[in-house]
Amino acid sequence: MQRRALVTGASSGIGAATARRLAAEGYRVALLARSPTRLSALASELEGEGHLVLVCDLCQSGEIEAAFQELGQAFGGLDLLVNNAGVGYRALVEELEEGTLGRLFDTNVLAVLLVSRAALPLLVRGRDPVVVNISSVVGRRGIPGQVAYAASKAAVCSIGEGLRVEWAEKGIAVCTLNPALTATGFFEAQHNPSGLADPSLEGAAAAHQVAAEILRLARHPRPERFLRWKWRLLASLSVIAPRLADRLLVRRLGGGWRAPR
Repeated sequence: MQRRALVTGASSGIGAATARRLAAEGYRVALLARSPTRLSALASELEGEGHLVLVCDLCQSGEIEAAFQELGQAFGGLDLLVNNAGVGYRALVEELEEGTLGRLFDTNVLAVLLVSRAALPLLVRGRDPVVVNISSVVGRRGIPGQVAYAASKAAVCSIGEGLRVEWAEKGIAVCTLNPALTATGFFEAQHNPSGLADPSLEGAAAAHQVAAEILRLARHPRPERFLRWKWRLLASLSVIAPRLADRLLVRRLGGGWRAPR
């Protein structure tokens, strides 16, 4: 039986790369995002047949419900859910604007919960169903200039921890993936009111590398994966030796940040 997957934020970056990889591996893929033009173009280039375009603004609960009604009718069940949709916000705390902040948490946090809730009836009909939530290394170690974004990704990590146990008896594996820098258009698209410098993408992962890790988790679920061991170490140090972690982070980031005493 052909495996069925839903990828949110599928119109570009990691989401589009994941859709391509899954289709190449024989999955029937539902592509969910806001842009009908981009989704249709992507669907037309995917290998295989039976893929589905779901135009949906994840900040609108009514649109989520409508998208899942269509998905249920078309697929009948779901074997893989990739909660990938997300937006960035590069700003100091004093620059945060309520409207942008609200959309950040609606997209990065609330949508993960609402999509997971809507997907549950389809996942329980799936074959060895897996959920992969895309968080970030900054979800385990907050960084200056992205405090709000890091907080939203920390929430995604927490959702994964809770759902992993809550859904265990239902036979659903829940994984959290923490990419580091990835060469996509993410930084260009994020809100950055004072033009804080973006990090160098030298040595950044390509979107297809993250997609390959998502496929590995779909086949062999693990509770949580970092794509950079140095960030995993930094996350651990932030718990057991926070001052040392602060100093190492400042050294890594540069840009005039200072470690606290």
